[in-house]
Amino acid sequence: ALCHAMSALATSGITPLADFSAAPSGISGEALILMVFLFALSRRLYPLDRPGLIPRGISADPEVRLAAIIVTGVTVLLVLRHWVASFDSPVPETLGSLGRAIWGTGFTALSFLTTTGFASSAWAESQAWSGLTAPGLVLAGLATVGGGVATTAGGVKLLRVYALYRHGAREVERLIHPSSVGGAGAAERRLRRQGARLAWIFFMIFALTICLTMLALSFAGLGFEAATVLTVSALSNTGPLAGFASGAPVAWSGLGAFAQAVLAAAMVLGRLETLAIIALLNPDFWRN
Repeated sequence: ALCHAMSALATSGITPLADFSAAPSGISGEALILMVFLFALSRRLYPLDRPGLIPRGISADPEVRLAAIIVTGVTVLLVLRHWVASFDSPVPETLGSLGRAIWGTGFTALSFLTTTGFASSAWAESQAWSGLTAPGLVLAGLATVGGGVATTAGGVKLLRVYALYRHGAREVERLIHPSSVGGAGAAERRLRRQGARLAWIFFMIFALTICLTMLALSFAGLGFEAATVLTVSALSNTGPLAGFASGAPVAWSGLGAFAQAVLAAAMVLGRLETLAIIALLNPDFWRN
Protein backbone atom coordinates (compact mmCIF):
# COMPACT_ATOMS: atom_id res chain seq x y z
CA ALA A 1 0.00 0.00 0.00
CA LEU A 2 2.84 2.39 0.86
CA CYS A 3 4.64 1.59 -2.38
CA HIS A 4 1.52 2.12 -4.48
CA ALA A 5 0.71 5.40 -2.71
CA MET A 6 4.22 6.79 -3.26
CA SER A 7 4.31 5.43 -6.81
CA ALA A 8 1.00 7.06 -7.73
CA LEU A 9 2.06 10.44 -6.33
CA ALA A 10 5.44 10.25 -8.09
CA THR A 11 3.85 8.79 -11.28
CA SER A 12 6.63 6.20 -11.32
CA GLY A 13 4.51 3.09 -11.92
CA ILE A 14 6.50 1.00 -9.42
CA THR A 15 4.74 -1.94 -7.78
CA PRO A 16 6.09 -4.75 -5.56
CA LEU A 17 3.53 -7.13 -7.07
CA ALA A 18 3.83 -9.05 -10.30
CA ASP A 19 1.33 -6.59 -11.75
CA PHE A 20 -0.65 -3.68 -10.36
CA SER A 21 -3.94 -5.27 -11.42
CA ALA A 22 -3.18 -8.12 -8.98
CA ALA A 23 -3.58 -5.80 -5.99
CA PRO A 24 -6.16 -7.24 -3.55
CA SER A 25 -7.66 -3.78 -2.94
CA GLY A 26 -9.44 -4.03 -6.29
CA ILE A 27 -11.54 -1.19 -7.64
CA SER A 28 -11.90 0.49 -4.24
CA GLY A 29 -8.12 0.87 -4.01
CA GLU A 30 -8.02 2.13 -7.58
CA ALA A 31 -10.58 4.80 -6.68
CA LEU A 32 -8.21 6.15 -4.02
CA ILE A 33 -5.28 6.10 -6.44
CA LEU A 34 -7.43 7.86 -9.03
CA MET A 35 -7.73 10.86 -6.71
CA VAL A 36 -3.94 10.93 -6.36
CA PHE A 37 -3.62 10.99 -10.16
CA LEU A 38 -5.36 14.37 -10.17
CA PHE A 39 -2.26 15.97 -8.65
CA ALA A 40 -0.36 15.10 -11.83
CA LEU A 41 -2.79 17.07 -14.01
CA SER A 42 -2.18 20.58 -12.72
CA ARG A 43 0.20 22.33 -10.35
CA ARG A 44 -2.75 24.38 -9.11
CA LEU A 45 -3.94 21.40 -7.10
CA TYR A 46 -0.92 21.85 -4.81
CA PRO A 47 -0.84 24.53 -2.07
CA LEU A 48 0.83 27.64 -3.41
CA ASP A 49 2.49 30.57 -1.73
CA ARG A 50 1.21 32.85 -4.49
CA PRO A 51 -2.60 32.70 -4.38
CA GLY A 52 -2.79 35.25 -7.19
CA LEU A 53 -1.92 32.50 -9.65
CA ILE A 54 -5.42 31.02 -9.20
CA PRO A 55 -7.87 33.73 -10.31
CA ARG A 56 -10.52 31.11 -11.01
CA GLY A 57 -11.46 27.68 -9.77
CA ILE A 58 -9.82 24.40 -10.66
CA SER A 59 -12.64 23.62 -13.09
CA ALA A 60 -11.47 26.56 -15.22
CA ASP A 61 -7.88 25.28 -15.36
CA PRO A 62 -7.14 24.49 -19.04
CA GLU A 63 -4.97 21.50 -18.13
CA VAL A 64 -7.69 19.89 -15.99
CA ARG A 65 -10.32 20.54 -18.64
CA LEU A 66 -8.15 19.18 -21.45
CA ALA A 67 -7.34 16.07 -19.40
CA ALA A 68 -11.05 15.52 -18.73
CA ILE A 69 -11.82 15.81 -22.45
CA ILE A 70 -9.04 13.39 -23.42
CA VAL A 71 -9.90 10.74 -20.82
CA THR A 72 -13.64 11.00 -21.50
CA GLY A 73 -13.12 10.85 -25.25
CA VAL A 74 -10.87 7.77 -25.07
CA THR A 75 -13.28 6.02 -22.71
CA VAL A 76 -16.32 6.74 -24.85
CA LEU A 77 -14.62 5.70 -28.09
CA LEU A 78 -13.33 2.39 -26.71
CA VAL A 79 -16.63 1.55 -25.07
CA LEU A 80 -18.71 2.47 -28.12
CA ARG A 81 -16.48 0.32 -30.31
CA HIS A 82 -18.17 -2.70 -28.73
CA TRP A 83 -21.31 -1.92 -30.72
CA VAL A 84 -19.64 -0.37 -33.76
CA ALA A 85 -16.92 -2.87 -34.71
CA SER A 86 -16.99 -5.81 -32.29
CA PHE A 87 -20.18 -7.61 -33.22
CA ASP A 88 -18.74 -11.04 -32.43
CA SER A 89 -17.42 -10.05 -28.98
CA PRO A 90 -17.99 -12.81 -26.41
CA VAL A 91 -18.47 -10.28 -23.59
CA PRO A 92 -22.06 -10.37 -22.28
CA GLU A 93 -23.87 -7.06 -22.57
CA THR A 94 -24.86 -6.49 -18.95
CA LEU A 95 -24.77 -3.39 -16.81
CA GLY A 96 -22.07 -4.95 -14.64
CA SER A 97 -19.77 -5.69 -17.57
CA LEU A 98 -20.46 -2.26 -19.04
CA GLY A 99 -19.60 -0.57 -15.73
CA ARG A 100 -16.34 -2.52 -15.37
CA ALA A 101 -15.43 -1.71 -18.98
CA ILE A 102 -16.00 2.00 -18.40
CA TRP A 103 -14.04 2.00 -15.15
CA GLY A 104 -11.17 -0.05 -16.53
CA THR A 105 -10.84 2.16 -19.60
CA GLY A 106 -11.15 5.45 -17.71
CA PHE A 107 -8.72 4.50 -14.93
CA THR A 108 -6.12 3.12 -17.34
CA ALA A 109 -6.45 6.12 -19.66
CA LEU A 110 -5.90 8.57 -16.79
CA SER A 111 -3.04 6.45 -15.46
CA PHE A 112 -1.17 6.53 -18.77
CA LEU A 113 -2.02 10.21 -19.33
CA THR A 114 -0.25 10.99 -16.05
CA THR A 115 2.59 8.69 -17.26
CA THR A 116 2.13 6.36 -14.28
CA GLY A 117 1.32 3.23 -16.29
CA PHE A 118 -0.95 1.40 -13.84
CA ALA A 119 -3.53 -0.80 -15.58
CA SER A 120 -6.87 -1.35 -13.86
CA SER A 121 -7.93 -4.75 -12.60
CA ALA A 122 -10.83 -4.37 -15.05
CA TRP A 123 -8.52 -3.61 -17.98
CA ALA A 124 -8.89 -7.16 -19.33
CA GLU A 125 -12.67 -6.72 -19.45
CA SER A 126 -12.19 -3.34 -21.12
CA GLN A 127 -10.03 -4.89 -23.82
CA ALA A 128 -12.52 -7.70 -24.39
CA TRP A 129 -15.38 -5.19 -24.49
CA SER A 130 -13.66 -2.95 -27.06
CA GLY A 131 -12.33 -5.87 -29.09
CA LEU A 132 -8.78 -4.49 -29.00
CA THR A 133 -6.27 -6.94 -27.55
CA ALA A 134 -3.45 -4.37 -27.34
CA PRO A 135 -4.51 -0.73 -27.97
CA GLY A 136 -0.86 0.31 -27.95
CA LEU A 137 -1.32 3.40 -30.12
CA VAL A 138 -3.91 4.79 -27.69
CA LEU A 139 -1.77 4.19 -24.60
CA ALA A 140 1.38 5.51 -26.29
CA GLY A 141 -0.49 8.62 -27.41
CA LEU A 142 -1.74 9.27 -23.89
CA ALA A 143 1.76 8.88 -22.46
CA THR A 144 3.17 11.21 -25.11
CA VAL A 145 0.69 13.95 -24.19
CA GLY A 146 1.58 13.57 -20.50
CA GLY A 147 0.30 15.47 -17.47
CA GLY A 148 0.52 19.04 -16.23
CA VAL A 149 3.54 21.33 -16.20
CA ALA A 150 5.55 21.56 -12.96
CA THR A 151 4.22 18.15 -11.86
CA THR A 152 5.82 14.72 -11.59
CA ALA A 153 4.25 13.62 -14.89
CA GLY A 154 6.29 13.34 -18.07
CA GLY A 155 5.43 13.72 -21.74
CA VAL A 156 4.87 16.86 -23.80
CA LYS A 157 2.59 18.27 -21.05
CA LEU A 158 -1.04 19.34 -21.24
CA LEU A 159 -0.38 23.09 -21.18
CA ARG A 160 1.80 22.89 -24.30
CA VAL A 161 -0.89 20.91 -26.11
CA TYR A 162 -3.47 23.48 -25.01
CA ALA A 163 -1.27 26.35 -26.23
CA LEU A 164 -0.95 24.73 -29.66
CA TYR A 165 -4.72 24.20 -29.77
CA ARG A 166 -5.45 27.83 -28.86
CA HIS A 167 -2.98 29.05 -31.49
CA GLY A 168 -4.54 26.80 -34.12
CA ALA A 169 -8.06 27.92 -33.21
CA ARG A 170 -6.98 31.57 -33.49
CA GLU A 171 -5.42 30.97 -36.90
CA VAL A 172 -8.67 29.43 -38.13
CA GLU A 173 -10.58 32.47 -36.83
CA ARG A 174 -8.23 34.76 -38.74
CA LEU A 175 -8.82 32.78 -41.94
CA ILE A 176 -12.56 33.35 -41.56
CA HIS A 177 -12.33 36.92 -40.21
CA PRO A 178 -8.93 38.40 -41.19
CA SER A 179 -9.62 41.73 -39.44
CA SER A 180 -10.71 40.20 -36.13
CA VAL A 181 -8.90 40.99 -32.89
CA GLY A 182 -8.13 38.18 -30.45
CA GLY A 183 -9.32 39.02 -26.96
CA ALA A 184 -9.49 37.10 -23.67
CA GLY A 185 -6.81 39.22 -21.98
CA ALA A 186 -3.05 39.63 -22.08
CA ALA A 187 -2.35 36.22 -20.53
CA GLU A 188 -4.41 34.44 -23.19
CA ARG A 189 -2.71 36.39 -25.98
CA ARG A 190 0.71 35.54 -24.57
CA LEU A 191 -0.28 31.87 -24.44
CA ARG A 192 -1.38 31.93 -28.09
CA ARG A 193 1.83 33.67 -29.23
CA GLN A 194 4.99 33.10 -27.20
CA GLY A 195 3.49 30.09 -25.43
CA ALA A 196 2.52 28.40 -28.69
CA ARG A 197 5.94 29.16 -30.18
CA LEU A 198 7.80 27.58 -27.27
CA ALA A 199 5.37 24.65 -27.23
CA TRP A 200 5.94 24.02 -30.93
CA ILE A 201 9.73 24.17 -30.50
CA PHE A 202 9.54 21.66 -27.66
CA PHE A 203 7.20 19.39 -29.61
CA MET A 204 9.52 19.35 -32.63
CA ILE A 205 12.56 18.63 -30.42
CA PHE A 206 10.57 15.87 -28.71
CA ALA A 207 9.62 14.35 -32.09
CA LEU A 208 13.23 14.62 -33.32
CA THR A 209 14.44 12.92 -30.15
CA ILE A 210 11.99 10.08 -30.76
CA CYS A 211 13.35 9.62 -34.28
CA LEU A 212 17.00 9.65 -33.16
CA THR A 213 16.32 7.24 -30.29
CA MET A 214 14.46 4.84 -32.56
CA LEU A 215 17.34 5.03 -35.05
CA ALA A 216 19.83 4.17 -32.32
CA LEU A 217 17.68 1.26 -31.15
CA SER A 218 17.46 -0.06 -34.69
CA PHE A 219 21.26 -0.35 -34.69
CA ALA A 220 20.86 -2.48 -31.57
CA GLY A 221 18.74 -4.94 -33.56
CA LEU A 222 15.26 -3.97 -32.33
CA GLY A 223 12.30 -4.01 -34.68
CA PHE A 224 10.19 -0.98 -35.54
CA GLU A 225 7.32 -1.72 -33.13
CA ALA A 226 9.56 -2.57 -30.17
CA ALA A 227 11.76 0.47 -30.81
CA THR A 228 8.73 2.76 -30.98
CA VAL A 229 7.18 1.45 -27.77
CA LEU A 230 10.45 1.55 -25.82
CA THR A 231 11.30 5.05 -27.08
CA VAL A 232 7.95 6.54 -26.09
CA SER A 233 8.10 4.67 -22.80
CA ALA A 234 11.57 6.03 -21.98
CA LEU A 235 11.03 9.63 -23.10
CA SER A 236 7.67 9.93 -21.33
CA ASN A 237 9.01 8.08 -18.24
CA THR A 238 6.17 5.55 -18.46
CA GLY A 239 8.01 2.30 -17.75
CA PRO A 240 5.01 -0.09 -17.73
CA LEU A 241 4.05 1.07 -21.25
CA ALA A 242 6.49 -1.49 -22.70
CA GLY A 243 4.38 -4.30 -21.29
CA PHE A 244 1.00 -3.02 -22.53
CA ALA A 245 1.49 -1.13 -25.79
CA SER A 246 2.31 -4.11 -28.01
CA GLY A 247 0.89 -7.57 -28.51
CA ALA A 248 4.15 -9.15 -27.29
CA PRO A 249 5.31 -7.40 -24.08
CA VAL A 250 8.87 -6.09 -24.24
CA ALA A 251 11.06 -6.90 -21.24
CA TRP A 252 13.54 -4.20 -20.26
CA SER A 253 15.89 -6.79 -18.74
CA GLY A 254 16.09 -8.68 -22.03
CA LEU A 255 17.68 -5.77 -23.90
CA GLY A 256 21.34 -5.56 -24.71
CA ALA A 257 23.78 -3.18 -23.05
CA PHE A 258 23.79 -0.72 -25.97
CA ALA A 259 19.99 -0.55 -26.11
CA GLN A 260 19.77 -0.04 -22.35
CA ALA A 261 22.35 2.77 -22.51
CA VAL A 262 20.38 4.53 -25.26
CA LEU A 263 17.13 4.21 -23.32
CA ALA A 264 18.80 5.39 -20.11
CA ALA A 265 19.90 8.57 -21.91
CA ALA A 266 16.36 8.96 -23.27
CA MET A 267 14.95 8.65 -19.74
CA VAL A 268 17.21 11.48 -18.55
CA LEU A 269 16.17 13.65 -21.51
CA GLY A 270 12.52 12.92 -20.88
CA ARG A 271 12.76 13.69 -17.16
CA LEU A 272 14.84 16.89 -17.38
CA GLU A 273 13.33 17.97 -20.73
CA THR A 274 15.44 18.77 -23.76
CA LEU A 275 14.93 22.54 -23.62
CA ALA A 276 16.37 22.69 -20.08
CA ILE A 277 19.44 20.70 -21.12
CA ILE A 278 19.95 22.92 -24.19
CA ALA A 279 19.69 26.00 -21.97
CA LEU A 280 22.31 24.57 -19.61
CA LEU A 281 24.68 23.96 -22.52
CA ASN A 282 24.15 27.48 -23.89
CA PRO A 283 27.05 29.83 -22.98
CA ASP A 284 24.70 32.86 -22.97
CA PHE A 285 22.72 31.27 -20.14
CA TRP A 286 25.80 31.21 -17.89
CA ARG A 287 26.82 34.77 -18.83
CA ASN A 288 23.37 36.05 -17.83
